Amino acid sequence: MKDWKERPTKKKIIMLTTDSIQLAKAVAIIEYLAYKGFQPFSQHGKRLVYHSPFRLENTPSFWVNPSINRYKDFGSSEAGDDIIKLVQQLNGCSFVQAVEELSQFAGLESKPHFSFSGPIRSQPTEAVIRSIKLLSNAQLIRYVESRRISYPVARRYCQEIYYQQGEKNLYALGFANQKGGYALRNGVGVKRNIGPAAYTLIEAPTTSSINVFEGMFDFLSALEYYGRQTPHFPTLVLNSTTNLESALPLFGKFERVNAYLDNDKAGKAALERLAATGNDVVDRSGLYAQHKDFNEFWLESSSTLAPR
Repeated sequence: MKDWKERPTKKKIIMLTTDSIQLAKAVAIIEYLAYKGFQPFSQHGKRLVYHSPFRLENTPSFWVNPSINRYKDFGSSEAGDDIIKLVQQLNGCSFVQAVEELSQFAGLESKPHFSFSGPIRSQPTEAVIRSIKLLSNAQLIRYVESRRISYPVARRYCQEIYYQQGEKNLYALGFANQKGGYALRNGVGVKRNIGPAAYTLIEAPTTSSINVFEGMFDFLSALEYYGRQTPHFPTLVLNSTTNLESALPLFGKFERVNAYLDNDKAGKAALERLAATGNDVVDRSGLYAQHKDFNEFWLESSSTLAPR
């Protein structure tokens, strides 16, 4: 797999003055977090509660008080701090570089607004997609990396989906299907579809066999395991075993079906349904026989590798 290298850029030197530091400190933390792709989960009095921008977590522990423009990270020993310290930690940069970053941000003509996000609960209103973007959201990138999926691979197959559910504006990682819908995941409660449910078919030049996976992260994990950015054979991602019946006509065009299905009741039932069609079905789940699925296997097997 080829490494992605950024083109070197010249660094500007900023002269620190009292005015430039005060301008940087005046940038609203909630606006900068929205710029970086982080949205508040809930509100407690005057304070907004976020999932930490520094780590993945199920329980939000990062609090911002917009009235005094300070934050408190309850998941660490950090005391309440200002936005310059936030930028230093978030970007891994010096005090001077943080002031420069904030000075540039303060000069933007338009800035993103924050909105509440969080786990989807049962709601009577239909979710509506508002925008689809290339993967660049910092929190979503951290999420895919926590599943041991590299950014180049994730960006090739996934998008950022911004959508509205009732009065909430939400976002998640999206994996497109054949009918224009998306499987959505964000690592903090969102595991659903938006739009019509269907399988995803990824074409490839070698057409003697077809690979079959249940979910997006199993497919992406296989690419990482085999060191590829694209599959060697056409690949079907069911997005749910309930989509198998509609996909069955596809298998007649191939000599062999490589089944990378989950080691659970639904996965075994899907394997039996495939075998009943008379196709030459090869059960590849033995590769990860001690694990529920390919991603769980990849998470463990890659843990001994150097950090990605």
